[in-house]
Amino acid sequence: MILPILTQTDGLTIINKPPRLLVHRNPRLRNEPAALQILRDQLDTRVNPVHRLDRQTSGCLLFATDLSLTSALHAALSHPDAVKVYVCLVRGQLLEDGPIVVERPLKSARKVMQAARSVVYTLGRSPEPRCSILKVQPTTGRTHQVRRHVRGLNHPILGDAVHGDTRASRHWREHHGLTRCQLHCLHLSLPWEGGRLEATAPLYEDMAKMWRALPFWSAAVAAEPALALPAIPVPEALL
Repeated sequence: MILPILTQTDGLTIINKPPRLLVHRNPRLRNEPAALQILRDQLDTRVNPVHRLDRQTSGCLLFATDLSLTSALHAALSHPDAVKVYVCLVRGQLLEDGPIVVERPLKSARKVMQAARSVVYTLGRSPEPRCSILKVQPTTGRTHQVRRHVRGLNHPILGDAVHGDTRASRHWREHHGLTRCQLHCLHLSLPWEGGRLEATAPLYEDMAKMWRALPFWSAAVAAEPALALPAIPVPEALL
C-alpha cells in the first residue's frame, strides 16, 4: 500500500489518510495496517504523527519526519492562525448557512471538561434525502470534537458508530451505499518557518460517489471548490 503524499518538505510530510486505516498500531488490532508503519517503510525513515484522525476518517494527516520537529509542528497546528477544515455529511437539514459558532466544553478521556470551539458552515442541504454537507473548522483540538459538536447541533454525522444516529446510518447503508463515517479532513494550513504550510486532500471515491449523487452537490462545490478535486481510490487492502 502506498499512501498519497500531499505536501513534503524537510522534516515533515502530509498524507491523505485513507478511510479504515489506523494512524498507529493498536494492541487490540494487531493484524491491522497502520499509517505510521506504512509511511515509515514508504519513506525509509522514522516518522511521528503530529495529530490524529479516527480510523474511519480520511484526509490530511501531518507527520514529522525529523522527530525533533514534532513539538514545534504540534505547536504550529495549535496556533490561533492555524486552519483545519473538515467536511461531513450529516442527518437532517441544517437551515442556517453559517457561520455557526459552537462553544461547548467537552469531557476528556480523563473526565476533565475542556473548552472546545468549532465554526460550522452549511455547504448544501436537501429535504430528500434529508441531509446536509457541512464544513467545520475546529479552533481547538479535542477528541472527537467535530463529531461531538455537530451532534450537539442535532445533526450527527452519518455512519458515526459512536456519536451518530444508528437508525439513520442503517437507512443510508441500505439505500444510499453508506460504508463508513462521513468525515474528511479537507484542508490544513498552519504557520511554519515564516510562511505557511498548506495541504488539501481530495475526497476518496467511496465518499465522493455518494456525495455526487446528492441533489445539492453543485451548490456544495460552488461553496467549497476543493470538493471538486478528482477523487482517489481507496486502497484495495482497505476495501
